[in-house]
Amino acid sequence: KPPREAAFLGSSEMAMPALVATLCTFLVLTPLMLVPGMGQFLFGPMTFAVFFTMVLAYFLSQSLVPSYSGLFLKPHAAHGDAPSRNPFARAFAAWERRIDRVIARYLRGLDWALRHRISVVAGSFLLLAAVVFWLGPRLGREFFPEVDAGSFELAVRAPSGTRVERTEEAVEQVEKFIRQSIPEHDLEMIVSQIGVSPDISSAYTPNAGPMDAIVKVQLREHRTRSAQEYVQVLRTGFAGDPKFRELDFSFDAGGMVRSALNEGKSSPLTLRITGKDQKLSYRVAELLKRDVATVNGVVDARILQRMNYPQFTINVDRAKAAELGLTQQDVMRNVVAACNSSIAFNKRNFWIDPVSKNQYYVGVQYPEADIQSIDSILDIPITSAHQPSTVLLRSVATLTRSTVPSEITHANIQATIDLTLNVQGRSLGHVSADVAKLISKYGQPGASGEWATYDPNAPGQMKLVTGSKIVMAGEYAKMQEMFTSLSFALILAALLIYFIMVALYRSFIVPLTVMLVLPLSLAGVLPMLYFTGTALNVQSLLGIIFVIGINVANTVLMTDLAQVLRRNTAGLAPTEAVRQSAAQRVRPITMTALAAFFAMVPAAFALERGSEANAPLARAILGGLLAGEPATLFVLPALYSLLVRNKPVTSSFDAPDVDHHGPAIQPAT
Repeated sequence: KPPREAAFLGSSEMAMPALVATLCTFLVLTPLMLVPGMGQFLFGPMTFAVFFTMVLAYFLSQSLVPSYSGLFLKPHAAHGDAPSRNPFARAFAAWERRIDRVIARYLRGLDWALRHRISVVAGSFLLLAAVVFWLGPRLGREFFPEVDAGSFELAVRAPSGTRVERTEEAVEQVEKFIRQSIPEHDLEMIVSQIGVSPDISSAYTPNAGPMDAIVKVQLREHRTRSAQEYVQVLRTGFAGDPKFRELDFSFDAGGMVRSALNEGKSSPLTLRITGKDQKLSYRVAELLKRDVATVNGVVDARILQRMNYPQFTINVDRAKAAELGLTQQDVMRNVVAACNSSIAFNKRNFWIDPVSKNQYYVGVQYPEADIQSIDSILDIPITSAHQPSTVLLRSVATLTRSTVPSEITHANIQATIDLTLNVQGRSLGHVSADVAKLISKYGQPGASGEWATYDPNAPGQMKLVTGSKIVMAGEYAKMQEMFTSLSFALILAALLIYFIMVALYRSFIVPLTVMLVLPLSLAGVLPMLYFTGTALNVQSLLGIIFVIGINVANTVLMTDLAQVLRRNTAGLAPTEAVRQSAAQRVRPITMTALAAFFAMVPAAFALERGSEANAPLARAILGGLLAGEPATLFVLPALYSLLVRNKPVTSSFDAPDVDHHGPAIQPAT
C-alpha cells in the first residue's frame, strides 16, 4: 500500500480495538478513585495521571502518528529488489529476518497448542492453582513497603515518676551508645526531646511525663547501611547492655509516609483493650504482653499507658480553711503558681518587648531548685483577698501519696489500654495471624473480629467481662481495610470490563475468553514477589491492577482481529481465524509487553536508598508480564478455539474491509 493509504487503513483497523483497550484500562483504574480513606491519597494522583496520559495517547495514535507515518514513510517499492548499500538498512533487514524466523517458530508452537488445546488450557489453570495454593500462604503481607527513610526514632521510657534530670542522664548514655554503634561517616545528627512542657505544647509530643524521651537519629545521604539495619543493631545492643536494663525502648524506622498511613503511630500493630475497669484492662494487657513476646517476629512490645505514676494528693480541710478566709480555689491557685506558674490560670498580665515586639506573659513561680522535698510544698504560703496574712499550706491541708495513670487514651469515648508491637524478620500479616490465634484464648471472638477479655481474678475460667474487648488496631487494621477495598475494586473492574466488551462484541463468549486469561498473570506475579522477598502490599496490588490493564489491551488486539477475519471471510473457522490473528498481532502484542517490561526494570531493582516504595509495584508488573505474554499468545487462542462456535459473526465495531496480510511466513504443516 502507498504510505498514506497504509496509514489510513492501519489507524482505521486499530481505532476501535485501541479504544476498547483504553476504556478497559480506565475501568480497571476507576474503582481506585472510589477507595475510601487513605486510598484516595495513595491512588488518586496516579490514577488521574494515567487517565489523562492515556486520553492524550489515544488521540495522538489516531491523528498525529498516522499523519507522520503518511508523511515520512517511503513506499516499499521505492527501495527496489536490489540489496541496499546502506549499512543501517542492511542491519535493519537482517533484524527483520530474525523477527520473521521467531514468528515462524511461534506459529509452529501455536499450532501445537491448538492441536492440544484442552491440555494447554487445563495445564495453565492447574499451574495457576498450584502457584496460588503453594505461594499464597507463604507470601508476606504488609500495608506499605518498608522504606529506608534515612532516619529513625527511639521512644525511651524510664521508670514512672523519674525526674527529668535523671531522664536526661539516661538519654545521654543512650546517645553515647548510638554514636558508638553508628560510624561517624553515616551519622549526621541526634535530636532528643525529653519530658513534657507544663503548657499546651505537651499535647504535641508522644511523651507522657518527665520519664519519657524521643530520640531522633538522622543518617547521612550516602550511608553504608540502611536505617532498618542500624535499628536491628541498636535493638540488640540495648537489650544486651545492663546499663539500659531499667529503660524501655521502641523503634520506628518507617519514615514519614508510613507514619502518616498509620495515623502517626510508631508501631504497626496495636492491641487495644477496652473495658469499664481500667485497672483490669491493664492487667489483661500485662498478660497479653507476656504471651505475645513469644510470637516469632514480635519486638518492642510495650504498654503505652502506665498505672503507677506517682502523685501527691492535697487534702484541704475546708472547714479550717474557711475559718481563715480561704477557699479551695485560693489554695489551688497558690500551689499551682508556686510549682508551675501563675500563667496557668492568669494570662492577663503580659509584656511587649519594644524592640522585637514579641509578647511575653508575666507570672510568678518558685525556682525549680527550691522545691526539693515535701516540706517545700507544705511551706507554700497561701493568701487571698479575705486573708491579709499568709497561712502556710500545712496549716490547712495534708499531703498523701498515691498512683494514677500516666495518661488516659480514649477510643469512641471509652478508655483504652494500648499494647503496641513492632515487627522484625517476618511480615506484618503473618505476625498478626499468630497474634490473633493467641488472643483467641482470652475469650470468644465477636461478630466484628473483637474478643471479650477474661477476668484475671478467676484463673482457669473463661469468665467474660461484660463490655470488655480486645481489638487489633493500627497499621494491621488499615491493611485489612485496604485489601478488602482493593479486592472489591478489582472484582468491580472485572465485571465492568466484561459487560462493556459484551456490548461492543455483541457476544458473551468472546469477552469470556479474555476474562479467563487474565487470572493467569498471577502465576507470574506471586513467584516474582516470593523469590524477590517482596510482600503483598498496596503497591504490589496496584501493580496487579496495572498488569490486568496491559493484558486486557493485548488480548483485545488478538480477539478483535479474529472476529473481523471471521466476518470478512465466509466459512473461516474460529481456530484458523485466531491463528491468523495471532500471526498478525504477535508483533504489537510483544512490543507492548517488552516496552512495559523494560520500563519497570529500573524500579524493580530499587538500587537507590528510599526507592523501595515503588519496587513491589514494578516487580508485580514484571511477573504479570512474564506470565501474561505466553497466556495471551498460547492460552488465549486455545480458549478461543474451544469456546467460540463456528457461526456467522456480527459486531458493532467491525473495521473497514481491509486486506489483512499476515507476515511473509509459510503456514506450518
